[in-house]
Amino acid sequence: MHKLSPVPYGSLVFAPMEGITDEAFRKTILKLYPEWDYLATDFLRVPSAGRYPTKHLIRHFGKELSEIGWVKDKTMFQILTSHRAFTIQMVKDVADLGYPWMDINLGCPSNTVTKNGGGSSLLLDLGALRTLLKNIRDNFSGRLTAKIRTGFHNTLEFEDSIKLLNDEGIEMITVHGRTRDMMYKVPAEWNYIEKAVKISQVPIVGNGDVWCVSDIHRMLKETGCHAVMVARGALKAPWIAQSYKQGVIEETAEERFRKIQKFFFEYRSELESENITDRGLLKQSKSVSRFMLDGIQNSEIIRRKLLLSQTAPDFYSIIESL
Repeated sequence: MHKLSPVPYGSLVFAPMEGITDEAFRKTILKLYPEWDYLATDFLRVPSAGRYPTKHLIRHFGKELSEIGWVKDKTMFQILTSHRAFTIQMVKDVADLGYPWMDINLGCPSNTVTKNGGGSSLLLDLGALRTLLKNIRDNFSGRLTAKIRTGFHNTLEFEDSIKLLNDEGIEMITVHGRTRDMMYKVPAEWNYIEKAVKISQVPIVGNGDVWCVSDIHRMLKETGCHAVMVARGALKAPWIAQSYKQGVIEETAEERFRKIQKFFFEYRSELESENITDRGLLKQSKSVSRFMLDGIQNSEIIRRKLLLSQTAPDFYSIIESL
């Protein structure tokens, strides 16, 4: 497996999001907004028994995208595992397919994930986490990174978790500035990102409450982080990386509407190329529309109409009328 070039300072990463960042979505982002430095798959759960067929792993990353070397180099393959899962086998399988970058999900806060011992619940037992990380590192020679929260119930072991990740060969750490119990109910605590920067020997990526171009500048300046990962803010404005690199700080409502239309028309085209059903097209389109109208006058009225759409043509007629 070839060695990836170092991640440049100030890079922007489109965050992994379950049910969102699949192949069709990432193809849309790559085509419309190549300014994103890095992307991520949505997480793939490591099975607790057996292994995935090769075609399942390829389909998760994207069959077409798997054939493009530079896309593979800028896309992290994120896994969601637990102490009971067959992690070593899946890590070997991903490595055998030549995917050069694996990211470990240590931050997902959902009850469905944590009750099964995955995501942020792995931060509850750092001793067991050390063993898990060692097993992954020993079987994956590519770039290995991790995305974490500042803790589960509290932040008492936050610094220990950062040091642990450093010790076990994690090459870059994305810190989301909330504990699991905070969910998304309170503002992200960027001071923990700054703490991580001070004690880590590997690059720290800041994450949490990055909603606009000004937030990107502010996070880099206030925390000293090496790069910024954008999640919900990237769903609000998938073009935020483009705006950042072009120096666009503000946009009018009319400009925003045109950008929303451009995104959805391209996204629809990608989904339809996969022969998706009308029902599937409607479901996916609704999923990615959740934050895109935030901050626009009468946004709640428009959002409600979109979410109450009964068919994909109904949904897209509303988009066309913006």
